[in-house]
Amino acid sequence: MWVISRDDLENILSMEEIIEAVEGAFVDYAGGRWTIPPRTHFNLPGGVVLYMPSFLRPGEGAGGILGAKLVSVFPGNPERGLPLIHGLYLLYDSTTGSPVALMDGIYLTGARTGAASAVATKYLSRKNSKAMGIIGTGVQAGFQLMAILAVRGIKACYLFDKIEERARSFVQDYSDKLKVHLEVLSSPDEVVARSDVLVTATTSPVPVFSGSNIREGTHLNLIGAFTPETREVDSETIKKACLFVDSYEGALSEAGDLLIAMQEGIISRDDIRGELSELVTGKKPGRVTEEEITLFKSVGFAIEDAVVARLAYKRARERGIGTQVEL
Repeated sequence: MWVISRDDLENILSMEEIIEAVEGAFVDYAGGRWTIPPRTHFNLPGGVVLYMPSFLRPGEGAGGILGAKLVSVFPGNPERGLPLIHGLYLLYDSTTGSPVALMDGIYLTGARTGAASAVATKYLSRKNSKAMGIIGTGVQAGFQLMAILAVRGIKACYLFDKIEERARSFVQDYSDKLKVHLEVLSSPDEVVARSDVLVTATTSPVPVFSGSNIREGTHLNLIGAFTPETREVDSETIKKACLFVDSYEGALSEAGDLLIAMQEGIISRDDIRGELSELVTGKKPGRVTEEEITLFKSVGFAIEDAVVARLAYKRARERGIGTQVEL
């Protein structure tokens, strides 16, 4: 079995090929090739552990995938100097069930989440979008920035974090790596008002900005909240936007941003225009006008992890990167 570390993943994967793999996963999902059991939530004092298995049936000229991710999310960890998320991904041979690779799940989660936002941004944002905003500059923020830069010609990215030093550290970390202007602003509403593409990547259980500040033509990617009781945006934002999700099943069971607005009678199930598989296959239209506000709500989808894990395993074996172990 191959053990693939975070450093290994960074060395063998490019964001462009991760985005391509994730988009392909949604094409296969539209074709009915995936089996995805509901995500298991194991709630604990101070956090939650999630179990996310999936299986892709072999298709014409294409192999299958079998794997599962185990990830923990403990919101108090950053105050302890620890990552918010810990995770592992176990990839199996889809024919025999033999384990073939174990890899870091933190990088995998960040990369696939960024890639899903990039796919949504590709289909839903205005093609001439130049300004990006990120609210919440933790681990996910860097992946979101790199992924969206791969699909749109972003020139400036505006940042806000409740811990200002974290936002300024983000600027130091990425200003030399990426050819984009990075600027920390004093409030989330200021970020919203200046953004063509906006990402919320926080652990906040309540809305982090006012929907009244969203400009016409903005596209939003909401990636932080993943329980029915928590949300990053208010009902005004939800009411204004054309709504898309990674999957109907996941969103209708976990996406508090949408579920709370439904409970308030602001929207109904029918107001969700489509899921990502319908966008990438053309079954549902994306952006219709330059003025409409579009919103992609992601709670995470196991097929995204699986295709990136398969890609990582393939690249690791091709390049002889990683550690082989006998169990």
